Amino acid sequence: MNLPADLQHFVRSSFATDDLQAASALLASAHIEDGALPGDRLLRCTAFAARGDLARLRRYVSMLADDWRVVVVAGEYALRQGVPVQVRDLTLPMRY
Repeated sequence: MNLPADLQHFVRSSFATDDLQAASALLASAHIEDGALPGDRLLRCTAFAARGDLARLRRYVSMLADDWRVVVVAGEYALRQGVPVQVRDLTLPMRY
């Protein structure tokens, strides 16, 4: 799977140089619980939630295969006074 250009840029700017190939490969090989390929939104959520940490990226890629909604919450939502609030919309390309 080819990663969208905005996600490729985000990965390059977020992960250590030594981790770039592994991070890109993890995202490119990801799938959701029914075996389908994740869309751009889910890939962006996964990468954003990982915060540049390869171990976290592995966990979030694994979570995609269990329940992709958890990954959307991790990527797009933040707690505000104990309530999850959408703070970013990763259906849109990431800005850089």
